[in-house]
Amino acid sequence: MNIWTKLAMFSFFETERLYLRPFFFSDAQSFYQIASDPENLHFIFPTQASLEESQYALANYFMKSPLGIWAICEQESQEMIGSIKFEKIDEIKKEAEIGYFLRKDYWSQGFMTEAVIRLRQLSSEEFGLRSLSIITHLENKASQRVAQKAGFSLFRQFKGSDRYTRKMRDYIEFRYVKGEFNE
Repeated sequence: MNIWTKLAMFSFFETERLYLRPFFFSDAQSFYQIASDPENLHFIFPTQASLEESQYALANYFMKSPLGIWAICEQESQEMIGSIKFEKIDEIKKEAEIGYFLRKDYWSQGFMTEAVIRLRQLSSEEFGLRSLSIITHLENKASQRVAQKAGFSLFRQFKGSDRYTRKMRDYIEFRYVKGEFNE
């Protein structure tokens, strides 16, 4: 069974407080609530000016190829509060990069750490991945704390071009390698 079959098998999964599932078009309003606030997406992508812009982004970037992309929902309310996804999957090297965002009123409550830990476990136990990475902007201390709390280790600091502004930025990469002492 390849990784895409396994990802399809785990389109839906839960953690203690979260429910992860594919995005639905009915998430557009919740997505817009996140995407229209620049604080939520400071390190992710440009702020969305309208519901229509969010609908386009939702359909084209989160729903078009859904495997390896999950809406993060708070279990109690079932409301979509963020996203976690594989930015890059390399089936040959058995590695992937994880990207995520969370609505700001859910920050600092351990939700993203919980989601990253569960995806890390599934990546190792079910998806056959040996290495995961999380790349953060140098100034994104919150995301760096998530990576460290989820058992990722500092791997390197580097300069790179921001995918939206094309400006050179400083980044930090964290890695989790199956079998290494990370936790």
